[in-house]
Amino acid sequence: MGEFIRITRRQALKLLAGAAALLGLGPGSPLASQDAMTGKNRSMAAPQKTTPGPRRGTQLVSVRPCRTYDDAEVHAAVSSALRAIDFTPRRGQRVLLKPNIMAQNTPEQAASTHPAVAGALCRIFTEAGCTVSIGDSSAFYQGGCTREGLETTGMTAVAEQYGASLLPFETTTLRRITTKRYLNPLYITEAVFAHDLVVNLPKLKVHRLARYSGAVKNIYGCVVGGTKQLYHIQYQDRPDYKEFWGRPLVDVYEAVDPGLTVMDAVVGLDEDGPAATGTPRQTGLILASRSAPALDVVACRIIGFDPRWVPAVREAMDRGHTSLERAAALSSIPLPSVPYRRLPDDPPATGIMRSLDHYVFDRIIVQPSISRSRCTRCGDCVEKCAAGAISITRGGYPSVDLEACIRCYCCAEYCTAGAVSMSGGVINHLIRAVRRIKRI
Repeated sequence: MGEFIRITRRQALKLLAGAAALLGLGPGSPLASQDAMTGKNRSMAAPQKTTPGPRRGTQLVSVRPCRTYDDAEVHAAVSSALRAIDFTPRRGQRVLLKPNIMAQNTPEQAASTHPAVAGALCRIFTEAGCTVSIGDSSAFYQGGCTREGLETTGMTAVAEQYGASLLPFETTTLRRITTKRYLNPLYITEAVFAHDLVVNLPKLKVHRLARYSGAVKNIYGCVVGGTKQLYHIQYQDRPDYKEFWGRPLVDVYEAVDPGLTVMDAVVGLDEDGPAATGTPRQTGLILASRSAPALDVVACRIIGFDPRWVPAVREAMDRGHTSLERAAALSSIPLPSVPYRRLPDDPPATGIMRSLDHYVFDRIIVQPSISRSRCTRCGDCVEKCAAGAISITRGGYPSVDLEACIRCYCCAEYCTAGAVSMSGGVINHLIRAVRRIKRI
């Protein structure tokens, strides 16, 4: 028994550190079993966005030098990159910018898309007569959630400067999609369908699970709140979990189908990622392409990664979205080589460690609770719950079926009376405290 306690304590600390770093891992049966929806939700889910077939021919990826985050320099680099791929905004378009806002980080930590890059795109689109929104959903629940993350990362200031709207995806309705290969049903924000163009703004980073975090991976942020963790839980017991996880990521990418990707590779995140525990790495580049998978192929070449070593990039190639031959770099300078660290693959947990792994992640995820003293019984949370997990009890008050709940956090935003709150276990509060103290 003494040996068991010693191992468990050491491994528990390791798991806590890993959970704080990954931020997005975390029970999946509710997602696989939800087939019934209310009439309102059913109408919301149709028609579904169809994914175009793989594009034929060369896929151009523009690579432009950009040494600093000076607004003028970034704007010039982004503008040059868009001209090189012959991209011109269409007047009157409704444009959604999807940066990487995984947590409540600051720009200096290099874990999120820099506001100068988002600002350059806002300027380009607003000057072309477009309306712009900036939206994302953070990977880990913290007080203030994505709304606070948009503030700390500088996106709120960008939106104010250019008159753009801010869209924390927890405040939006969700669409339920039942045509994907591995995430079925798949719940993503309705915002991607309410705009004419989704512009993907990833940050160049290494990633402990995905190996590399770039264009395809960034679109996973269109899955809202803790639903990200539940999708992970569905597959984390697979012995090939790390290799397999690229397939669900491509499911989400196909559902969103961004029309333009501009990568912030001015300062990337090396050594450890995707959280701010990594090391900022001067890379000095802006990349742009109409094809997110093709951009990932070129970015992987720049940082010294075999694109097929990255599960999401390999899966995108296997589905025909790009290839090593079709992804063509258009660089105004010789294509640079800036090697990043290839993080070692941890062996999958087994036995007691797998049980402990499940225990930790079960307590990372927060769950909603409803205060009857504050509830006005308006029914908004019932009508808007995409998973149909909230129903009216005999007393007229709403009640959450936690087996059906997808932990998207949306009901807390829908409730104007403030009757819905999110509560987590001790481990969740511990990680939140560590993140606040360490500013990660």
